[in-house]
Amino acid sequence: MPTRKIPFFEFWRSQTERAALLKRVDRLRLDSSQLKQLLGNSEVRAKLQNAKMASLLPPVGTEVFRRFTAASIEEIQQRHEAEMNQQQKDKLVEKNLPKPAVHLEDGKPLPFVYGDPPPQLLNTPLEELDPYYQSQKTFIVLGKGNFIHRFNAESSCFLLSPFSQLRTAAIKIHIHSLFRLFILMTILTNCVLMTMLYPPAWIMTTELVFIAVYTVEVIVKVMARGFCIRRFAFLRDPWNWLDFMVIITGFLTLYVDLRKSHFLSTLPRALKLITVYPGVRKTAGAFLQSVKRLAGVFVLMMFGLSMLSLIGLQLFMGSLRNKCIMVSLPNTIEHWTTSYNGNNTGASDFDFQQKIDNSANYYYLPWEDDALLCGNNSDAGVCPDGYSCLKAGRNPNHGFTSFDMFGWSLLNMFRLMTQDFWENLLQLMLRATGKTSMVFIMLGLFPICFCLLSLFLAMVAVVFVEQDEASIAEAKQKEEEFSQILEAIKKSKEAVEQASSGADITKKKDPAQQKKRSTAEIMSNEQEHAEVSGQNQEPCSPCWYAFTNIFLKWNCCGCWRWLKQWLQAFVMNPFFDLVIVLSIVLNTLFMAMEHYPETADFLDTVGLAELVFTLIFIVEIIIRILAMDPYGYFKVDWNIYDFIIMTGSIIHLCIYVDGLSFLITLRVLRLGRWWPTFNLWIKTIWTSVKALKNLTFILVIMVFVSSLVAMQLFHEDYNAHNISPGNRLLRWHMSDFYHAFLVVVRILCGEWIETMWDCMMVSGPTTCLIFYFVVLIIGNLLVLNLFLALLLSSFCGDYRVPEEKRNNNVQIAINQIKKAMCGKRTWICKKGADSKKDKECVSLHVVTSDQNVGSSSVPIAETEDEFKMPENEKKEVKKQQCDFEQKCTEVQQEENNENHQGNIPEACCWESCYRCCPFLDIDTSQGKGRVWSNFRRTCLLIEQHQCFEIFMVIIILLSSVALVFEDIHLHHRPVIRLALDIADQVFAYLFLLEMVIKWTALGLKKYFSSFWCRLDFIILAVSLMAITAGMLGYTELGAGLTLKTLRTLRPLRALSRFQGPRVVLMALAGSLRSLGKVLLAILVVWLFFNILGVKMLAGKFSHCYNETSWEPFYQHEVNNMTDCLSLAGARWKNSYINFDSVALAYLALLQVATFKGWLDIMYKAVDSREVEDQPVYETNPFMYLYFISFIFLCCFFTFNIFIRVFIDALDRQKHKFGGKHVFMTKDQQKFSRAVKNLFSKPPLKPIPRSQNQCQAWLFGLVTHSFFEVFMVVLICLNMVALMVETYDQGQLKEIILYWIHFVFIIIFFIEFLLKIIALRKHYFTSAWNILDFTVLAVTIMDLLFAELGEKYLISPYVFPILRMARVFRILHLFHFTRGIQKLLLAFVMSLPALLNICFLLFVLMFTYSIFGMLNFAYVKKEAMIDDMINFETFGNSIICMFVITTRAGWDAVLIPFLNNPPDCEPDIENPGSTVMGNCVSSAVGIIFCTSYIILSLLLLLHLYIAVILEAFNTDDTEQLSDDDLQMFYKTWRKFDPNASQFIQHSQLSDLCDSLQDPLKIPKPNMITLTHMHLPLLPGDKIHCLDVLIALIAEVFGDPGERDALKAILEEMFRTHSLSKDSHEQLGSTPWRKQEEVAAMVIQRAYRKHRHDTERVVAETNGALGV
Repeated sequence: MPTRKIPFFEFWRSQTERAALLKRVDRLRLDSSQLKQLLGNSEVRAKLQNAKMASLLPPVGTEVFRRFTAASIEEIQQRHEAEMNQQQKDKLVEKNLPKPAVHLEDGKPLPFVYGDPPPQLLNTPLEELDPYYQSQKTFIVLGKGNFIHRFNAESSCFLLSPFSQLRTAAIKIHIHSLFRLFILMTILTNCVLMTMLYPPAWIMTTELVFIAVYTVEVIVKVMARGFCIRRFAFLRDPWNWLDFMVIITGFLTLYVDLRKSHFLSTLPRALKLITVYPGVRKTAGAFLQSVKRLAGVFVLMMFGLSMLSLIGLQLFMGSLRNKCIMVSLPNTIEHWTTSYNGNNTGASDFDFQQKIDNSANYYYLPWEDDALLCGNNSDAGVCPDGYSCLKAGRNPNHGFTSFDMFGWSLLNMFRLMTQDFWENLLQLMLRATGKTSMVFIMLGLFPICFCLLSLFLAMVAVVFVEQDEASIAEAKQKEEEFSQILEAIKKSKEAVEQASSGADITKKKDPAQQKKRSTAEIMSNEQEHAEVSGQNQEPCSPCWYAFTNIFLKWNCCGCWRWLKQWLQAFVMNPFFDLVIVLSIVLNTLFMAMEHYPETADFLDTVGLAELVFTLIFIVEIIIRILAMDPYGYFKVDWNIYDFIIMTGSIIHLCIYVDGLSFLITLRVLRLGRWWPTFNLWIKTIWTSVKALKNLTFILVIMVFVSSLVAMQLFHEDYNAHNISPGNRLLRWHMSDFYHAFLVVVRILCGEWIETMWDCMMVSGPTTCLIFYFVVLIIGNLLVLNLFLALLLSSFCGDYRVPEEKRNNNVQIAINQIKKAMCGKRTWICKKGADSKKDKECVSLHVVTSDQNVGSSSVPIAETEDEFKMPENEKKEVKKQQCDFEQKCTEVQQEENNENHQGNIPEACCWESCYRCCPFLDIDTSQGKGRVWSNFRRTCLLIEQHQCFEIFMVIIILLSSVALVFEDIHLHHRPVIRLALDIADQVFAYLFLLEMVIKWTALGLKKYFSSFWCRLDFIILAVSLMAITAGMLGYTELGAGLTLKTLRTLRPLRALSRFQGPRVVLMALAGSLRSLGKVLLAILVVWLFFNILGVKMLAGKFSHCYNETSWEPFYQHEVNNMTDCLSLAGARWKNSYINFDSVALAYLALLQVATFKGWLDIMYKAVDSREVEDQPVYETNPFMYLYFISFIFLCCFFTFNIFIRVFIDALDRQKHKFGGKHVFMTKDQQKFSRAVKNLFSKPPLKPIPRSQNQCQAWLFGLVTHSFFEVFMVVLICLNMVALMVETYDQGQLKEIILYWIHFVFIIIFFIEFLLKIIALRKHYFTSAWNILDFTVLAVTIMDLLFAELGEKYLISPYVFPILRMARVFRILHLFHFTRGIQKLLLAFVMSLPALLNICFLLFVLMFTYSIFGMLNFAYVKKEAMIDDMINFETFGNSIICMFVITTRAGWDAVLIPFLNNPPDCEPDIENPGSTVMGNCVSSAVGIIFCTSYIILSLLLLLHLYIAVILEAFNTDDTEQLSDDDLQMFYKTWRKFDPNASQFIQHSQLSDLCDSLQDPLKIPKPNMITLTHMHLPLLPGDKIHCLDVLIALIAEVFGDPGERDALKAILEEMFRTHSLSKDSHEQLGSTPWRKQEEVAAMVIQRAYRKHRHDTERVVAETNGALGV
C-alpha cells in the first residue's frame, strides 16, 4: 500500500534519531537467559504470535540448529508431498502462498532471536530455518559472522550429494573468509599487471596462473552449489556470470588475438572485485535498483533533449559553416557569375567553389584552429576588411560542432545541459546567427535544460531517501519486535515469580507506565550488552600488561606524582590551549607569507620563526606526555597526529628532506582539535571513508575499469594518429593507463567534450561516443549517489548535533578574556577555582596504574550549535520563542510600508535626542505642534497609499533602465546624454522627496531602523553627491567616477518593493551566520593546499615568450630566464594565474574548484621544472595528483558540508516562521496548491455515445486505446521524418520528405474528421484535441501559403517546430509516464519559488552588468572578450554575465582584467571617449568576477534546492487523476454496455483484474474483494460508485483521507447519473461470503451424509446377496 512521502525537512531533522536507531539496532542482543525463555517457554511464544522474526522460530522443545542429514531429506519430502496433497484438495479455494522470510535471506546475518550457534555447527550443513524453504530441498550453512549461506540439497552436477565429503569441503572453502581474501588479492594483482601497456615476457606465465586460479574458484563454486539446474546453483546468481565470462574470455585470449576487443577479457576480471564481498555486492545491487527507478526521468530527459535538438536542427542548420573568406574575384561580375553557376566555357580557370573550400583563404584569429565565423544578419559577427562571409568548409571543432543533422544537434543539446565548454558553442552561435539566438538560449534552451537537470537531481535524491527510509523501517520493526520479546519475557518472569510465591495479588498498571518501564528495560538491556561487548574484548598477554605498567605508566615516586599533578593543572588550564592555538595561527600566517620572489632577510625571518614554533610544539608535546603518561597520551587520536607531525618536523630540521616539508604544512589541520566547524570537515571525510566504503569502492572500481578499457581500446589509435602540434602526444590521451585515468577523472569532473573530439579524430565517432557516454552517465550517477549518501544518510546524523552543549577550553579562555575586558575581575590562574568554573573546564585526568584509561579526556572540538535542530534544543525553548517573537517584530518593522495599523505617526527621534535637545519635544495638541502633527499624518497617509508605492516602483524601474543607455556610444549621442543627465537629476529629486516624506511620516527613528530604508538613503546620498560632483566639473575625475559607478546600486531598491524576493533574501540572510563560519573553515582548508602549492610551484609558472610569433619557445631553444633575456624579440613572461603567493593561489584554486581555467593551471604545473627554468612538456606528470586531491578533498567534501549547513539553516528559518515555505509568500503558496489541485482535478463527465449507429461505431474506434497508440506511433514517425533531415541532403531526398510530410498531414486530417464526427461538440472539451486541431490548422496553412508566409510573415522553420507539439501526447498515453507527470508537477509547483530566486538572480546580473559596462567597457579584447561578448553595451554585458552565471568562461573573462603593460596599452585613445587606455584595475576585476561567481552560485543552489524540496513535499500517495477515472469508466462500460451503473457481483473479480494500475487488483483477488465491504443490491448487483470508492480506499489507503474526492463523486453521480438510493441494500460482500461458506458446509455435510447412506445401503444389499 502506498505510504505518505516524508517531507524533506522532516527527513532532515530526523537524521540524528535515525542514526541513533541504526546504532541501537546493531547492538540488539539477547542474553542466554532471555534466549532460553524465548526458545523454551510456550507462554512467551504464544504472546509473540504476530511477531515476524519470533514466528520463524521452531516449535518449543525442538532444537533450533539441527544438522542436515539423510533423515532431513526424508522429512522435506514428506512435507512437500503433504503440501501438494493439500493444494490439490483446496485447489478451488484461494490461499495466500507463503513467501521467503526477509530476515533469513541468503547473505544476511542470522537474526538475534536465534542467538549464536554453537561453534561446532559453523561451516556445517544445517536444516532450514525459513518455513518457506522447509518443504524444499535446501539447507543452510552459517559462516563467520553468522552469515547465512543457502544451498540446494540435490546432488551437485548429479554427482556430489549434500553429504559428500568433497562437496562439504568445497562449501567450507567457498564460504571461508581466507578464500575470499585470496581471490581478492589475486584479482588486485591481476588488475595491477593489466595496467602495463607493454608487459614483459613473464606476463604470459602469470596469465596462466590467474586463469588457473579463476578456474579453480569456479570449480569450487560449482561443486558447492551445482551448475545451473537447481535453485541457488552457480549460474542462478547473475554475479557468478562474471566468473563464467572470465573463464571463457581467459581461454579465448590464449588462442585468439582480440586486439581492441581485449577489453572483453579484462572487464569481467576487474568487475569481479564487486562480487568478492557481500557488502559491496549488496551496495551494487541497490545502486542498480535505483537506476531502474530513474527510467522515467531518463525518458523525460531524452524526450526533452530530442525536442530541443529538432528545434536546433530547424533553426541553425548549416549556420556554423559561415566563415570569413578572402575571395579575389575576376574583373567582371558577369564572368564571376558564369563561373559560379558552372557555365565556364574555358575563358578562365577560376573555380569559385574550389576557392572558398581552400582553408588557406580563411581568416584565423591567433591561437585558434578554426576559421573566424560570421553571419549575414545585422547583429551577427562581421568579417575584417577584404573578407566576405560565405558558407563553405567544415564545421568548427573538427567538424563535430554543428546543427547539420539530428545526431550532432542532440550532442550539442546534451553539451548545453551539462554545461561543458558551452561558452564556445555560444560564441559560435552568436557570430553565425546573431544575438537573436541568445533569446532562444536564455528563454528556451536553458530553462528546459535546467528543468531536466534539476528533476534528475530531485529524482535521484528521492530514490536515495526512499532506500534510506526502507532501511529505517526495517530497523524500527526489529526494535519494536525486540521490545515485544523483552516485554513478553518480563511478564513471563513476573508470572512465574507470583506463582512461586503463591501471591494472588492483581495489580492494575497504567499502560503508559508499562510502556515506559518496557522502554527503560530495553535501554538498560542495551547498555548492559554494550558493556558486555566492551568487556568481551580479547585480553592481551600478561607480558604486555607488565610492559605497559613499567614503561608507559610513569608513577615512580611521590615527587613525580606531585609534578604530574602540577603539570596536569597547567595543561588543563584553558589558557594553555589558547596559547597553542595562537601559536598554530601565527605559524600558519608565517607559512602563508611565503611568496616569490623572496629576499634573504625575509627567508631568515621565516626560518627563525619556523624554528621557534617547532620548539614551542615540541615543549607542548613533552608537557602533555609528562602530564598524561605515554599510555594516556597515545590513547587520544589528536595526540597521535600531533606526535607524527612533530616527529617529521624534527627530522626535517635535523636532516633537510624536501618531502617532509609537507608534514610541516599539516600543522594547519591541528586547528580542527579546537575549531568545531573545521572538526566537522575532518569528521565528514573520516566518516565517509568508513560508512561509505562500499559505495566508494564501487566508484574506484568504475574509474579503474574505465581507465583500463580506455587504454586497451584507444592506445593504438593515439599512437598511430598524432593530431597535436610539435610531433608529440596530446595532453589528454589514452596511450597509457595513467593518462587514461586522468581522462576518466576529467570526465567525472564534467569536462568531456574536448577530449571526446580528440578521441573521435583518432578512433572514429562510434566507439568514442559509446565509451564516453557510458562513463559519463554511470560515473556521474555514482558520484551523485556518493554525494547524496554523504549528505543525507543516517550515519551523518551524529555529526550534525553535538552530544553535549559545552565550550572547549579555547572558548572558555576567550570568554574569560571578554569578561576581564568588560571590567569584571576574574582570577584565571587561582589555585582554588570556583566549583562552577571547574565544571566548565574540560577534564584531563592523569592516568595512573590504578585508573581506567577510559576516564581520560582531552579538549576535543564539537560541532557548531548552528547544527542543532530545534526539536533537540529542549533547554532553549523559551529562548527560541523569544527569538521568534523578536524576529516577527523585526519583520513587522521592515514591512511597515505595507502593514500600518492606523494613521498615528510614531516618535520622530530617539529618546537620547530628546534628552540632549529638549526643544525637539513639542506639544502636538495645540499651536504649531498641532499643525506639525497634522502634516505628519498627511505624509503618513501619502506614504501608506498604494498609488504612492506604485509610483515609486515605476520611478525605480525607470532610473534603473536609464543606466542601460550609458554605454560607449553615449558620447556620440549628445541628445540622449542630455536627456539622461536631466532624468538623473529628476530621479534624484523624486527620491529625495520620497525620503523627506518618509522622514516626516515615519520619523527618523523608524526610518533608519529598516535595512531597506538605510539602503535607499545610501543610494540617494551617492546620487546626490554624483550630481554635485558633475555640477562642479569633477565627473571624469577619480571621485566622480567612483560616485558614478556606485549608481549601479539603484536596481537593488526594487528588491524592497516585492514580497517574493524579500522572502528569499530573508532566508538567505538567516543562513549567512552559519554559512560564514563554514566559509571561513573552507578557506582554512584551502589555505593548506595554497601553502603547499606555493612551496611546490612558486616562481615556476614563468616561461620565455616569442613576441613575434606569439608562441613560447621550446626547452632546447631556451633553457632558463638568462637565455631568454639574451634573445631579441623574446620576453620572460609570468602567468597571471600562478602560485607565487597565497592570495594568487586562492584565485588559482578557485578556478580549479569551478573547473574553469583549471586545465591551463595544471598544464603549467605539470610542465614546471625549477624556478626561472623554461617549462618542459609534462616533465612532472604526477603534479596532476595534487589537483585531483584538492578536487576530492576541498571541493567534494567542503561543498557537501556547505550544502548541509545551508539546508540546516533553511530548516531553522522554516521552523522560526511557523513552518512556512522558505522561498514563497502566502499568495504564492496558494497558487502552488491551486496548481496541484488543477493537476489532480476530478474527472469530467464521460462523453456520451451517439445514438446513431455509424457515429457509435466511430466513437468506439476513436476512443479505443489501440487507436490512440496507433496515432502516437504515427506522430513519432513524423518526428523521425523531421530528424532525418540534413544540411547537405539531395534534391531527391527533399522531394521524398515533402511527400512524407504531406501523407502525415492527410492522416492527421482524417483523424480530425473521424474524431469530430464521433465526438461532435465534445471534441473541443479535451486539451489534447485542441492542440491537435491547432497544429493541423497551422500545418495546412503552411502548406497552402508557404511562399507568402516566408516572404511577408514569419520564418519557414517555425511551422516544423509547431508539429513537434503533437508528441506531447505520449505523456497522456502510457502509464510509465505517470512518474514523469509527478516530476513535472513538482517542477510546476516550484515555479513561484523559482521566479523569486530568478528575479534576485536577474537583479544581481543587471547590477553587475551595469557595473561592468561602466568600468570595463574599454578593456582589451582578448580571450572571452571579443566583439560579441564584452562590456561595451548593455546587451553584450548582460550576455557576458549570463555566461558567467553558469561558471562558464569566467576565467577567460578575467584574463583581460589582469593585463598589465606591455600586455595592454594604458595611454591609447578610445575614439569618442575621454577614457584613456585599455587597462583596468586587476584588483577590481578579481573582486568583480569572484564575488559574482560566489553570489550567483549561491542563488543557483537555491534554484536546485527549491525544485528538490517540491519533489519531496509533493505527496507520494498516488493521486487519482482524470486518466485513472476515464480508464475505470472505459473498463466499466465493457461490463455494463447499457450504462445502467450496475453489474453482477460475479463480474467484480473480472472487472478488477481488467483495470489498469493503480486501481487494478489482479487475480486471485476474491479474498481482497470480500474484505472491501461492498453493498449488495437486489438482483445480486453492485453499484459503480460503491466499487470506485472501495477501490480508492483499498489501493490508496484510508478512505477517510479521500473524503473530498468521495463527496465530489457522489455529487457528480447525483447530478449526472442514475442514483442508487431507490435500491434497497440487501447485504454486503462479507455477508455473501459467509453465506457461500455456510452453503458449502451444508452441501459438504449433505454429500457426506448421502455418501454414507449409500455406502450403508450398498453394504446391506451386498450382505443380503451373499
